[in-house]
Amino acid sequence: MKTKNILIALLLATTFFSCSEDDNDFLIAKGENNDVHIENSVYTHQTFYDLGTNSAVLVVDNDEWDLSVETSGSMQAILLNPSKGYRVFKTSSTDITEEIILPEVPDWNFDDPAYDPAKTAFFGWKNNEVFVIGKKEESFNPTQPSINVYAKVSFEKTGNSVKIEWVFADETEVHEAEFAGTAEAHPFTWFSFETGGAASVQPPSPGDYDVIFTTYTGSVADGSTSYILDFRGALTNRGAEVLSYRYHPGDADENEYTYIFNNLTKDDVDEAEFKADANVLGYSWKYFNRHEMIYEIDKSNMYFVKDGSGNYYKLRFTNFYDEGAK
Repeated sequence: MKTKNILIALLLATTFFSCSEDDNDFLIAKGENNDVHIENSVYTHQTFYDLGTNSAVLVVDNDEWDLSVETSGSMQAILLNPSKGYRVFKTSSTDITEEIILPEVPDWNFDDPAYDPAKTAFFGWKNNEVFVIGKKEESFNPTQPSINVYAKVSFEKTGNSVKIEWVFADETEVHEAEFAGTAEAHPFTWFSFETGGAASVQPPSPGDYDVIFTTYTGSVADGSTSYILDFRGALTNRGAEVLSYRYHPGDADENEYTYIFNNLTKDDVDEAEFKADANVLGYSWKYFNRHEMIYEIDKSNMYFVKDGSGNYYKLRFTNFYDEGAK
C-alpha cells in the first residue's frame, strides 16, 4: 500500500494576464507547463501555494492553529482550521461557566469548504454566545465518527478588538485571549488553544497565495443520505474564481491528456462558468482504487484558476504520492 508521505504533483500553465478578446486568442499561453510538487503531506501539513511564482509561501503543521479570527474590517468571521476535524454546536447559553448538556444527537456544524460565509460554523455569532467545540475521533466507520467535546468557547467584539473565552472539557477554569485590530493586508489572526493566544505562526496575506493543499471536512451524498467526511485535496483562495473542465477521451494514454491540456483555449470554456467556490478543485481529481488500495488520478479533470488580480492559470493533477512510494 502507498505510504502517507504524500506528494501532490500537477502540471501548471504559466500565467497569462487578462486581456480583451482582440488582444489574444488564448486564455492561457500554450505549451509552457511547469511540474509542481507539493513536498509536504496533506495528512500532516497545510501548504499555501502561489501559482504565479510556483512556490509554497507557507507550510504549516496541522496542529499549529485552531481558529482563524477576522481582526480587520467587520471583525466578524471566525473560521475553523479545516484539518483539525472540529465540529461546532451552538448552545442557548451566554454564560461560559454554565454546564452544557448536549442533546442525544447534537446538530454539529462545520465550515463549508466552499467558504460561503453563511455556511460557516460560527456564522452570525453574537457577544458571549456559547458554542461547544467537538473533535472528531478516528473510528472504524468514517461515516459515523465519534465527536468528543473539546471545549466551550465564546466571543466578544469590543471596539477594535475581539476577545475569546474558553473552558476545556472536564475543567472549570475560564481562559481568555484578546486580539487587537490588524491592517487590512492581514485580515486574519490565527488562534491556538495550545498557546492560549496567537499561534506561533500566522497566515500569509490573502494576496500572497492561490491554493491551500490540506485535509478538510466536507459532505458527500449517497442517494438521499449525506455523510460528513475528511478529504485530502486543494482549496483555492477566497478571492479566486475557478472553472472545472472535463475531457472524456475513453481509453487514452497520458500523451493525449497532456496534448489536450496544452492546447486548451478560451474557446473551450465559458467565462461565465467561473465560480467563486473554494472547493472546485477539491478532492475529486482522484479516486480510490479498492483493488490496489491506492488513490489514482482522474486524468479527465482539468482546471482554470483566475486569481484576485485577474491572472489566469490552468492546471491538472498528475499524482498523489511520492514517486516510487509503495
